Amino acid sequence: MTLGNKVMQSLLGERMTVPQATSDMVSAPIERFAAMPHSQPERNPPRALEWVTLALYAVVVACAISYHEPWADEAQAWQLARSLSLPALFHTYLRYEGSPGLWHLLLWLLNRAHVSYSGMHWFSGLLALAGTALLVLHSPFPRYLKLALPFTYFLLFQYAVVARSYILVPCLLFLIAARWKKSPIVMALLLGLLANLALHAAAISAGLAIVYATERLRTGDLKKPESRRQLLFATLLLLGLYAFALWTAWPPHDLLLSRVRGQSRSLSGFAIVSLVWGMCQPWPLSILFWIAIARCLHARRNLLYLLPVACFACFSGAVYANLWHVGLLTPLLLCLLWITWPAPEYRTSPSEWIGRAALILMTTTQILWSGYALAYDHAHPYSPDLAAAHILSPFVQSGASIAVTYLDEPEGNQAFDAVGILPYFDHNIFMNQPAPFWSWSSHNPTEAQFFTALRSQPQIILVEERTHGNDPILDPKAPKLALLRNAGYRMTHVFCGSRPERFAVHETSCHLIFQH
Repeated sequence: MTLGNKVMQSLLGERMTVPQATSDMVSAPIERFAAMPHSQPERNPPRALEWVTLALYAVVVACAISYHEPWADEAQAWQLARSLSLPALFHTYLRYEGSPGLWHLLLWLLNRAHVSYSGMHWFSGLLALAGTALLVLHSPFPRYLKLALPFTYFLLFQYAVVARSYILVPCLLFLIAARWKKSPIVMALLLGLLANLALHAAAISAGLAIVYATERLRTGDLKKPESRRQLLFATLLLLGLYAFALWTAWPPHDLLLSRVRGQSRSLSGFAIVSLVWGMCQPWPLSILFWIAIARCLHARRNLLYLLPVACFACFSGAVYANLWHVGLLTPLLLCLLWITWPAPEYRTSPSEWIGRAALILMTTTQILWSGYALAYDHAHPYSPDLAAAHILSPFVQSGASIAVTYLDEPEGNQAFDAVGILPYFDHNIFMNQPAPFWSWSSHNPTEAQFFTALRSQPQIILVEERTHGNDPILDPKAPKLALLRNAGYRMTHVFCGSRPERFAVHETSCHLIFQH
């Protein structure tokens, strides 16, 4: 009987649990029940359009790379990585470039893996595609934005076709946005890598680090022992990476000041210019754009997220900046809007709609810039380097002596543009240039040694000229041309290339070839 009673009680107990469990399910909120089976299609909608967008982006970038002629800035980083050991690169020569060395490290590895100069551009295109895939597949933006943003000027052309360190910035910024609320150690690593790409990117990284630290303090992470240990390790890691970037890019005493300051200008004036130059056109629309973005972030109660923009603007006011520098604000803005994007249940306020309208305006403007740049690059030489290298190749093979000089001196560039020819040869072809790359030292002897080389009557003299716009004007009475004529030289070839920016051509560089 005792055993029977226990069995009966066990059976009764099991039976009693059934109605209780059923009651719990019945009493659950209807929204919670409905969300379980029906929310999955909304979270994972069909992505056919996204994949088509990525495929189209890859095709456009590949076509553009196939006819793009790299210019001197692309060649300079390649030549440094190609010619130097890692200790010499990081300890000495990168200081003259005004840049940390993450991009140069990647190029050094590509060179040691026997990747060609053209292969560098395909590698850059893959990096750009990876960043765009993050944006299209993982960002919270509405589909009409995700499908259009990849074709904006900086993401499609300047940071995809033109192979420079800035190519990695969108990818890192989008990773930062995707991992913003995750591990602080991962965040420190990403911010540190960003700072080691370029000094302007380092200013952005510092602003993002301050915002991230502020958000962590607000959530009370310092009160949790485990979180406190993670934050301490992340802080040490980030400071170490910042210190390495600063050590690498610390300017030597003989660095040309024009490389740091650029043309004479006021700090506040160019800080404002950096905000409006690369966003919309005409520039007054960029002012309205930033007002709309500020209102949008204020409505989200995230106005603090404009701090990285302010850090970048202040840095650009004090240090040399060009269009490819100020263009970093485009992926930065997308990163900030990504992090602060409201949840689906958030009621869209008028300020939010205004911000999204401003984003559409920026996207439309930059897509038009992309179309202009791609069409111009296809129809005209982006640089004269490849064509000049083809003409000089027979002379180099025959052992002809070649000296390099410049016609005038725009912003201290002197004969820098000639470095764009060197990647097409396996050695330095210029008899008066001491290294197979350009040195931004004030003691660069290239020009001084030119006059010594001229006495030996080299067979070829390459003269560099750079002008603004697309109409190079050669003054036949220029002292350097008169000097060459008197020495028995005549100009046999002229090769020019122009760089499109927005809806105009910003600069034209030319190689003038003189034969004795």
